[in-house]
Amino acid sequence: MIEGLRKDGPVVVVDAGNLYAGKAALRDQDRAQQLAKGRLLAEAYALVGVDAMLPGAGDLALGITTVRELARAHSLPYVAANLDCGGAVFPSSITIERGGITFTMVGVVGNAAKEPGCRATEPVAAVRAAIEAAGPADVVLVLSGQKVQEDDALAAAIPGISLVVNGQERQQLEQPHPLPNGGLLLSAGSRGKQLGVLSFTLTPGATSWRDGQVLDRLADQRESYRTRKAELEKRQREAKDDPSRERLGKQVAFFDQKLEGLEKSLTDAGKQAGPAHRATNRLVDLGTELADHPATAALVAKAKVLIEAAEPVATVSAVATGPFAGSSACTGCHAEQAQQWGTTAHSRAWASLVATNNERDRACFSCHVTGALHPDGPQDPGAVAGLESVGCEACHGPGKAHVGNPPTVEMIAKPGVEICVGCHDGKQDGGRFDAATYLPQVAH
Repeated sequence: MIEGLRKDGPVVVVDAGNLYAGKAALRDQDRAQQLAKGRLLAEAYALVGVDAMLPGAGDLALGITTVRELARAHSLPYVAANLDCGGAVFPSSITIERGGITFTMVGVVGNAAKEPGCRATEPVAAVRAAIEAAGPADVVLVLSGQKVQEDDALAAAIPGISLVVNGQERQQLEQPHPLPNGGLLLSAGSRGKQLGVLSFTLTPGATSWRDGQVLDRLADQRESYRTRKAELEKRQREAKDDPSRERLGKQVAFFDQKLEGLEKSLTDAGKQAGPAHRATNRLVDLGTELADHPATAALVAKAKVLIEAAEPVATVSAVATGPFAGSSACTGCHAEQAQQWGTTAHSRAWASLVATNNERDRACFSCHVTGALHPDGPQDPGAVAGLESVGCEACHGPGKAHVGNPPTVEMIAKPGVEICVGCHDGKQDGGRFDAATYLPQVAH
């Protein structure tokens, strides 16, 4: 979302792709659910209004025919200057006027799009032609499905690009990424958990853009890193063994490196001179503290019914067919550990899905059950019986053979953090995972 000149001024709403799915390829068993979600999202976007949309690689995973049908059914304003499916599929650009400001919005798909019969043509020529055909505009905005470095190259080649909204890279950018031509690149991430809002003021004669909060934001980040470093140094001094001191020392060195980079960024930001359009970006968390839009909430409830109906009910549990035994098989010998596990959020992971009626959602269930990331674990929501929540075997490995012969079959006694990051990957958890903080909560 891009917000105009003042709080009560014009608003332009855009989406940079991957609305219907987050990946360029869909498994056959996931297609029915993703189609139901796609129809929900298309209808919701039509309900709230959007000014321009990019068909991202995840959208095209449903098939170009489906994307076009949804666009027609709900009058969705897709733009794609370089998407060739035997010819142009969508307009290359859209130009609108809001509050006396002219916006031209151009779409550019990346090579991640794998729709058969379609290809991404060379982006620079396509975007340049789209901008020239659209005519003069106060703000030229590119909706991008490319990698950030490809957007850098695009902006370097086309000085007239003002802003790029990137929907392919999964990073969340509270601080806009400066482009080589003086523009800014924005990203709210790809998990749908945050909404990007950019407020800006145009400066007569300016050809570049400046992050109006960059100095304050960098200074705040520096203070946060300094505080975190001091805490780690204190823990390092108090550590009782060499391995702990070494581990904490590496974390201190990490923050030293971050602080060095921040100091350089602060110096560089302070050197900026000359007229520039001023922009202020923020990411708004779409959490439960925000009230639901009633009409959209009704669409979501309807979609959940369709998702549940699309899932097979009679799937055999992975406990019966695979190497997992289920946490209940562990409690006889490991009662104390099982009791401690029961105090953790891992033990309530499945209940949290049930509470929101999301337990049949294929995009959710894998991180809320045991073994779903294992090739012989439950591969769909109908196979989780006995493996609900993040149980013993999620960290210690499949245990059926160990249960059958404990003395001869060993488990993973001390799981490493690499097991955690399958779900706590910095994207699905909003970047909250910190091993030094989280691991002690599940230690038993």
